[in-house]
Amino acid sequence: VGGLGTAVASAVGVGVWVGGNGGVGVTAVFPSGVTPTPTLAPTNTPTPTAEATAVTNPPTQAVTAAPLPATGRDLLFLADGAFRQWNHNTRQIETILPGPDPASRIRDEETRLPNFIGDITHYAMSADGKRAVVARLTATELIGEPDGANIPQQTFELLFIDMISREVWTLVPQIDNLRSLALSTDARQLAFVGTGMDGAKPLAPEEPLPNKLFVLPTGGGNPGLIRQIRICEPTCVGLAWHPDNNLLAFGDEAALWLFNLAASEPEMWLPNPAGDTAVYTPVDWARNGRYLMLWKEGREGGSRVVLDVPTRQLADVPNTFTAAEPFPVQTTWLPDDRLYVLRSLSLEGALTPTAELWRIQPENGVVSREEWAVLSDQPLGASGQQYLEDGRFAYVLFAPDANPAAGTYILKGMAETPQRVNAVPPVMYAPDEQKALWAADGSGAIIVSGERVYFAPTEGDALFEVTAVLGSDPAQFHWQPEIVVP
Repeated sequence: VGGLGTAVASAVGVGVWVGGNGGVGVTAVFPSGVTPTPTLAPTNTPTPTAEATAVTNPPTQAVTAAPLPATGRDLLFLADGAFRQWNHNTRQIETILPGPDPASRIRDEETRLPNFIGDITHYAMSADGKRAVVARLTATELIGEPDGANIPQQTFELLFIDMISREVWTLVPQIDNLRSLALSTDARQLAFVGTGMDGAKPLAPEEPLPNKLFVLPTGGGNPGLIRQIRICEPTCVGLAWHPDNNLLAFGDEAALWLFNLAASEPEMWLPNPAGDTAVYTPVDWARNGRYLMLWKEGREGGSRVVLDVPTRQLADVPNTFTAAEPFPVQTTWLPDDRLYVLRSLSLEGALTPTAELWRIQPENGVVSREEWAVLSDQPLGASGQQYLEDGRFAYVLFAPDANPAAGTYILKGMAETPQRVNAVPPVMYAPDEQKALWAADGSGAIIVSGERVYFAPTEGDALFEVTAVLGSDPAQFHWQPEIVVP
């Protein structure tokens, strides 16, 4: 699920500030069918307002209306209850699927529910960017005594969108208390988690209904039969479709599970021992379809491990433990099934950003660091990890002040000098206060600092604050791939 969240889901003056202590080396570490109703989604452009901007080098410019800065890819996002797109061709914001009337989005200060009736709350994309599934909130109420403990009971509908024609079909008219959804890479299968599809309500807030995992063939908008796969303990998380689209990995408190579409029920693949705090959650698959990256939850935090699915062997990715750091270690698969690891090491209170390439052999319990580079001799936090389409590495270095070494960077190789291509605003070193997301073509990066949003193009002489056009509380940013229409 798209996102700076799902799942979400789920995630970017040359060389003068980079220390000469980068290096390359090798280190070995052992250790029920629904009738579709097509409609056409409207398109419009919001009327934004501007705010003051931070001081950066190069300077920051506020964008308050179209045309937006030039990008090489479209950006999808949720804002004001709507599913929207920054169109890189027209350089305008388009509404793919609207939310409710803005006049109806008035916050109830007593209940403070996170969404309004009619809001688009989730979306998931196919790998080619041509299909999407979105969730729209259709009803909500509070369960419990008016002046006591209560929980929201929410109902959603799931919609299938052709991103080329903008036609919309109903996939699932009702799903209660939707938790998450995941679309297979070819858009033919949808997995989603909720408490049911019949409007059943819990007897009391302290007795919530169990979550259930469902799988549905999308049929290109003509859905097949919905299958209930598992009653989750207490919920199913980390829904991850295999690259071949026939296998779904997910986790709950009982185990890591694999579900083959040809089977009738999922198979327990990696149980969580009784009394153990380790809970394995899928992150993503390597391109070879053999290795599965997992998040291993512990008492104080968690770390990344790789599962070799055929042998069921695990290998820890060294030094990836994260608790509540402002710059947690980031990992992503490369096309050759190696790992690109971006981390901010803390050395006596100072941060030292590094980039590393690791070779994974979990079937042998071996992880080998093949190349690495120290990205700066300044105390900077690293984030925004991205492997670009042309084989270069992108990332962002943050600082709490106007440190000239902070900025967006592109690195051709671990033995090369990083190229600073734009600025970033000063940020707070706190969890979830700063985020970055690079477009895969390297044309620029979205920077989120608190409640402000910026776009840092790789070509140009300014950093752009785009909060006014992307919304003051954007969620689930997703850069689209290059969409080829026959």
